[in-house]
Amino acid sequence: MNRPAISAHQLSPDQTQFFKDNGYLVLPQLYDADEIRELRQEFHLLVTNTADRPKNISYDFMDPAEGYPLDPFNPKNVVGIMDQTLAEDFWFDQFTDPRVVVPMTDLLGPNIDFHNGKVRNKPPGFHASQGWHQDWPYERHSQPDLAAAITYIDDTDFEQGATEVIPGSHLRGEWDTQDGHTISDDAVAPGSWKVLAAKAGDVAIIHVQVVHRAGHNYTGTARHALINEYKTAEARDLWNNRCAFAGLPLARAGKPLIPRIRE
Repeated sequence: MNRPAISAHQLSPDQTQFFKDNGYLVLPQLYDADEIRELRQEFHLLVTNTADRPKNISYDFMDPAEGYPLDPFNPKNVVGIMDQTLAEDFWFDQFTDPRVVVPMTDLLGPNIDFHNGKVRNKPPGFHASQGWHQDWPYERHSQPDLAAAITYIDDTDFEQGATEVIPGSHLRGEWDTQDGHTISDDAVAPGSWKVLAAKAGDVAIIHVQVVHRAGHNYTGTARHALINEYKTAEARDLWNNRCAFAGLPLARAGKPLIPRIRE
């Protein structure tokens, strides 16, 4: 596959300032139509051929929701996967893609390591049980220089369970929680959040301290997304990360390190 050349800096000053102010940034159509078609094909194999995978890959399944049909694209109702990065060369290339790694150097710093990879699906009738939260309590480091890149495989808006974020909430640092993770609804000002509506091929980057929550999928079609997380090399792991490729160096001095396996 022919891929565009990657420059030393991929984001504009306005984009980096937006991320600094708001704690998130959407990169529209990072993947073109042909790439999304291939991504969907590979993803379909990932959620249907679940048995013959490395044991390090873990799957979570959801019981069909009453009144909702199964989506034939995801007939096993796979709702989550950890360490999909181990599945095939395709998925290694996906999380090491310079088109994501280089923006991370613009947003977090010049030295970027991998943190973890997961899949978060929302089958028809999916109900999000997790409330407002920050990823930070789950992923503590010596400094909060981490961000997640959500790659959208489907168009996703409010009805499909789009992520909701509170712009600028990362600037307050760590918020108080009810149980170590969940932030009380009373702590969130009414109307202060934004729905991250996205198209297939978009990538949203979300800072580890941004307050956010997942939405519910009210439709009869599943919504699928990949979440790869990245950190600076200087942010020291304090939570005993055992995920696949944790700490893999991806960029140094702003330059990506990992060559493409598939061309």
